[in-house]
Amino acid sequence: MDGLERVGSGYIFRQSVAGHQIEARIKGVKETSTSVKAMIALSVDGRGIHRSIPSLTSVSGLDGYWKKLARRMPTADWGIDWEAVVELMAGQIIDAHSTGEDEVVLGEVDLSAEAKWAVAPMLLAEQPNIIYGPGGSGKSMIALWVAVLMDTGHVDTTHGLSVVPGRVLYLDWETDEQEIAGRAESLQQGLGITGDRSNIVYRRCTLPLANDADHVKDLVEKHKIDFVIADSLGLACGGALDEAEGVLSYFSALRWIGGTSLTLSHTNKEGKLFGSVYTTNSGRSIWEIQKSSTEGDNHMDVGLFHRKVNNTAHQQPLAFRLSFEDEMVTFESKDPMDTEVVSDTLSASELVYQIVSREGPVPRSEIADRVAAYMDRPAEKVAGSVATAISRHLKAARIVELDGELAIQALFKELEDGEWTL
Repeated sequence: MDGLERVGSGYIFRQSVAGHQIEARIKGVKETSTSVKAMIALSVDGRGIHRSIPSLTSVSGLDGYWKKLARRMPTADWGIDWEAVVELMAGQIIDAHSTGEDEVVLGEVDLSAEAKWAVAPMLLAEQPNIIYGPGGSGKSMIALWVAVLMDTGHVDTTHGLSVVPGRVLYLDWETDEQEIAGRAESLQQGLGITGDRSNIVYRRCTLPLANDADHVKDLVEKHKIDFVIADSLGLACGGALDEAEGVLSYFSALRWIGGTSLTLSHTNKEGKLFGSVYTTNSGRSIWEIQKSSTEGDNHMDVGLFHRKVNNTAHQQPLAFRLSFEDEMVTFESKDPMDTEVVSDTLSASELVYQIVSREGPVPRSEIADRVAAYMDRPAEKVAGSVATAISRHLKAARIVELDGELAIQALFKELEDGEWTL
């Protein structure tokens, strides 16, 4: 069919002229203050004729381009009016490039649809997700484990995750294919998956994502990718993480590539998500990962804590034990409150809610002692922050109180009788 078709990061232009099929593959359309240029590889009847980067908005540039084509395949011999073909193609490319996304009428948007998860309750579908933590905290292993679950379609309800199967692209700025392939094999062994080779697509990266976005988008199109992992943000930005330009360029590139993504990042000296405020603003679901301060010879416990989310509720903390033995890595789901991770990561307010929601009804008088035990601090040192936290949770109706005991609303039928203190 004649016309211009969007394919990956570029276009394909087709036109039938004088019994011949002209096809031009267009890549890297770039707009400056003075021109629009594109790399065009043109063929006739399947035979490559010319490749160049003409200016599509310059009369002299287009004249030079079509005249080169006419010298290769003279109009008198082939019956192709190259000037007309080039002008039509240039106009269609410029129109398509300047149009951007289609507009929508807000009143016609379906607002009933709930947030969709690629990995529930962790990663939002069709959105940029972030997991951050200090070096050696297990974030790369968590990301690859999720990738293996998605790639294999393996179902294991004991992990507490619901994973939508799909094709995965692993963009790696830190290691190499041998290391990632070895980890993937170990994770498959840990899941009891034997004999099946991984279909995860791996690419070792050296350029900032913003400079490589067109090629990555083409890989996504070529391999029908559903989920992109970027490891990690610092090198993928190509600049200082605390500067807006590199971070914004990175997330703009992710938006251009499209689909579901997971970006791995690090913490700063204060233990916060490293980077410009735009890093936090751009991520739609952000998890902090921490590992236990003590590890076994062949295992470690990690906790994941939901720090930000858009369009859905904050999720409860997750925890896993990673065990390493016999070239096999296994994941075991754990209650975060049963690990040492919570004492280093959860605030007094978060601990109050976790204790009440998991163990309620709990006497209000015992909460400070329980929180102090988790934080390994004297009860009198946390009593003030615990009292403030309880008051705020009650005011926000996250928890309720009756006869000096605290719990979440769903645990009590008596709530219907209006006997609870909010």
